[in-house]
Parts: sequence; C-alpha cells; structure tokens
Amino acid sequence: MLPWFAERHANPTASHRAGRRARQALDEARAVLAEATGFGRGNVVFTGGGTESDNLAIGRGHLPGRVVVSAIEHPAVLEPALRQDAIVVEVDADGVVSPAAVAAVCTTETEVVSVMMVNNETGVCQPVSEIAEKVHEIAPNALVHSDAVQALPWLDLPTLTTGVDMLSITGHKLGGPQGVGAVVVRDGAMPEPMLVGGGQERDRRAGTQNVAGIVGFAAAVRASLDDRDERLMRIDRLARRLLDGLMTNIDGVQPTVSRERRVPGIVHVSIPGVQSEPLLFLLDENDLSCSAASSCASGAQGASHVMTAMGVDASNAAPLRLSLGWSTTDDDIDAALRLIPAAVAQLQGANGG
Repeated sequence: MLPWFAERHANPTASHRAGRRARQALDEARAVLAEATGFGRGNVVFTGGGTESDNLAIGRGHLPGRVVVSAIEHPAVLEPALRQDAIVVEVDADGVVSPAAVAAVCTTETEVVSVMMVNNETGVCQPVSEIAEKVHEIAPNALVHSDAVQALPWLDLPTLTTGVDMLSITGHKLGGPQGVGAVVVRDGAMPEPMLVGGGQERDRRAGTQNVAGIVGFAAAVRASLDDRDERLMRIDRLARRLLDGLMTNIDGVQPTVSRERRVPGIVHVSIPGVQSEPLLFLLDENDLSCSAASSCASGAQGASHVMTAMGVDASNAAPLRLSLGWSTTDDDIDAALRLIPAAVAQLQGANGG
C-alpha cells in the first residue's frame, strides 16, 4: 500500500500516466476479487466498507413487504431493511435460516432478499444457494443478496453463491485495511446508487476510489486465497483446542452452536454465573481481546439480537465471542486458556459462586 500513499498518489480517473497507473491497479484488484467471489471483474464495485456495501445492496424506497431479511443479519442489513418495513425471517436454535421459511414469506412482488453467508457473531454458515434457488422460483425478478464479510476468509465463495445476485465483502476480516470493501453483482443486478455525481465505478458508486486501500484489500484477499487450505486446517485445530479447553476448565460452559455448523474462525460460548461486561473488562486488562457480540455492537448495552433470535437467555450466562485468524498462534490459545478460566473464577468468587 505504501507507494500509493506517496510517489504513486494519483486520481485513477485522470488521463495522464500516473492516473492510468492507478486505474490499472484498480483493475488488477478487481481481478483478484472476481476470482475470490466467482463474479466477473467488471461487476466488482468498490465501496467504503462492508456497511456501505450492505446498505447499497438493500437499497431504499421499496414498498412494505418487498424486502426480506433474516433475524440474525448484521445491523448494516437490518437497519436499512427495517426502515422499509421489511419482512424478518426467524431462525432455528442454531441460528440457521431455513430456505423453506424464506420461501414462505416471498411473493412475486418481492424485490430484495438478504441472508448472510456466515453470521458474524456465531460463525454459523447459512444455506444461501438453496435460499436463492427458492426465492427465484417464486420471484424471478428479486435480487438475492448475501453479506459475505465474515465468509471471505474461510469459504470457497464461487462454489457457494449459485443464484446469488449481490455479495458484500471487505478486507479487514483477513488482515486487510479497514474502511474499504466491495459489492459484487451479477449483470443487471445493481440497485440504485447511493452516491452520485462522479461517474466512478461505471456510475454505480461515485467518489474518487481509495487506491491504497483497494490495493491492500486485494493483497490480503490474494494472500488468503493462496494459503486458505493450510490456514483452515491450522485454525480449525486451534479453535477445537480452545473450545475443548474452555469446556474442561470452566464448569457449565457451553458452545452456542455445534462445531459442524460454524467456520473455524469463531468460537462462541456461554459461561454461567458471570456477566459479560466485568468478564470482558478483566480479559481486556490482561490484553486478551474478545467480545460479547459482534465487534460493531460490542460497546452497546443490551442483549445481542442474534442471541435473542436464537432463543438464548443471556441473563444468567455471559456470551463470549472469540475470534481466530491468520495471525493466531498456539501461544495465543495457551494465553486464552489461562486467562479466561482465571477471570471466570475471580468473578464467580466475587459473586459467591
């Protein structure tokens, strides 16, 4: 990224040599994202991050009942959808969205359906291709969107996005820079632009592109594709060791979802007898970074909407979300298995447990 902050700093829409070089860098980045998602490189629309990509895909101005979303979507999908009186589809106890449940609320007038590929709190994978097939049988003109921000580091998206019309991705989940993302679209599937006035991204998203961020985004995706098989095996081993260790060393701890349903990068458990806020404080004081909900919502008070949708009662057990990634090591797992049980024991002792 560094050269694009300094000696290669140029507007990619300019006609001079420096501008053409920047535009070539964007084209090369589009090719990487096209490979990662299974969409055409001309259908990659760069944005300012996953939230903008989700907002763009959901659109605005739809009539009531024309947008369908699941109850466990990221707020970047839920909030713009609910502003349009969207239909919300409930999930089962594992947080999985049933294709039949989605189909039951769709009509020929349905315009947008959004179900995330991997839940950002629990790591649960969703049957997005099956949902897209059901939706298009009922509403051939509907656009099926999936928030794949959490899925990109772990899943082979081209094999899992059959029938999906729009896909939101971003780079910070796999070591790339924050504040840059993309929505990739099938031909003719692009909703009305949110940002207009510049003509960039083929009139689909106005504004001078963040060349340095996009180059870093593509580099992170390239690295993720190149080492995915080895990394998946390594992170899955670490995640299993982490979960087994927590269940062995903390009485009553329970995984929120089954291992078979989630990606390796998220371990989500419920710990009885403690509350999330003091637990997170103690862990943070010992430089162990974790959360009770999604990273975007972890500073907010109140129950996670994902846990509520799954029917999980968090009043007597602290939900704990532990994320693993490309940089996670055995030493990190050792530290977590030392610090988390100790913090729980300290809190339970203070509570008289």
